[in-house]
Amino acid sequence: MKRIGLAMLLSIAFLWPVLVGAAESMESWKQLDDISDEALQLAKNERFAEAKEVLLYFSERFFALGARERLKSADELRAVTVTHEHAVKAMTASIPAEDKIAALTQFRLVVDAVQSTHQPLWSEMKPAVMEAFAAMEKAAERGEREAYDAAFRQFIDRYTLIEPSVKIDVPPKAAKKVDGNLEALQPASFWQLAKNEQREQLAAARRDVEALFDGVKKDEADPSLIWVMISTGGVIVLTLTYVGWRKYKGEKEEKRARQPEE
Repeated sequence: MKRIGLAMLLSIAFLWPVLVGAAESMESWKQLDDISDEALQLAKNERFAEAKEVLLYFSERFFALGARERLKSADELRAVTVTHEHAVKAMTASIPAEDKIAALTQFRLVVDAVQSTHQPLWSEMKPAVMEAFAAMEKAAERGEREAYDAAFRQFIDRYTLIEPSVKIDVPPKAAKKVDGNLEALQPASFWQLAKNEQREQLAAARRDVEALFDGVKKDEADPSLIWVMISTGGVIVLTLTYVGWRKYKGEKEEKRARQPEE
């Protein structure tokens, strides 16, 4: 039984640094996530100067918490830094209030995408994105060029809002397919196609855009690294416990067999 206890302690000792590291990383990003949300709420109330101060505080905490080293890739770092810089500049730029809020929303979605393991905030934008896409389809079917152009611009505005976050969460191949579709849907190119080609292009684009959102929802059931490690540790403990119990039982039976019969 001592061997069983030792095996369990060794398993816990093996897993402990991983669990502590994962917990610290999650807590660090939770802080940053809260800060980015605070900045967005200030911007929504048109308190742009205060929102900028909170964004600058985000930068301080980002480096203080060592968050850069905990990012999974250079693409994640680029998305965070580029959208952060854009949001900071937007707060004091001579642009409409809605553009300032859009810049901060884009940054907020990126921070959430880095922190979330499933169902990121950007995935909740599906109805708005697909609404604009449906307007494009309707205008194209009727041959209404001006309406199509307006719907296309609206679709691009909404997709641009989530694009940096999308490219954090989805496979590069899926994002590139959408990029290719957007090129083909540009009004100058689109109206040169025959009617059946327009329908085919729109149908392909719809499938690929919807796949971005549907792919994220499928990831909801995927285990995170920490749970994989816990499960692996559990298997190790159970295996060692079973082996120890079998050995203990065998030694006990052997000892009983050696005892003289009464």
